[in-house]
Amino acid sequence: MRANPGLLSGVNRLWIRFFQLAVFATMFVRDHARPEFHRALGLDPERYGMEVFRITTEISRQVFPVLIDVEAPEFLEGLRRVQRLAVRIDEARHRGGVLGRVRAVGLQARVALEMVRLYFLRPRENALPACPRRAPAW
Repeated sequence: MRANPGLLSGVNRLWIRFFQLAVFATMFVRDHARPEFHRALGLDPERYGMEVFRITTEISRQVFPVLIDVEAPEFLEGLRRVQRLAVRIDEARHRGGVLGRVRAVGLQARVALEMVRLYFLRPRENALPACPRRAPAW
């Protein structure tokens, strides 16, 4: 990406934010869906997720000119809302029938609205380093 700076400007900045948010939200929801696994490892999925987000953001500083602000309290609260909605979607699907499907669709719409809200949180601008060669961030 650094070899083609056009990929890091214009409308692509919007795609960069979308990519980061999609990765973070997917990880957060999936990790919370496996509580036994995280208990066996002695990890809290939320604390673990936030630490992974911080490391990922630090690595992303090498390439991306705009970053999701993972330290913003609204970011974590939004992820928590998405995760709670994901649980309710799963319950509605397991309920089955027409009402279960209708409920799941309504909850999915709420997830979409929450993701839009998260997308429009103020991002952090990032000045790219002159030399993209850096030591690992972890």
